[in-house]
Amino acid sequence: MEQLIKDILVDACGSEQVLEDGVDLLDSGLLDSLAFINLLMALEDEGIDIQPTQVDRNCFRTVEGIIDLVKKLQ
Repeated sequence: MEQLIKDILVDACGSEQVLEDGVDLLDSGLLDSLAFINLLMALEDEGIDIQPTQVDRNCFRTVEGIIDLVKKLQ
């Protein structure tokens, strides 16, 4: 599951830089509004439904945060 999420995130953001240690996806601009929508849509295609208004924005700052969020929702 972790690798799937990483692959989706790389595709959504268009850069493997998202996988680098310590990268803040939001502050760096890697996870901009379009990438965020693409991420949510790709996760939904995998059966993972995230309602962004019901989740703390900080969960999307790191790859690990997104992985932890998905694990909690399953």
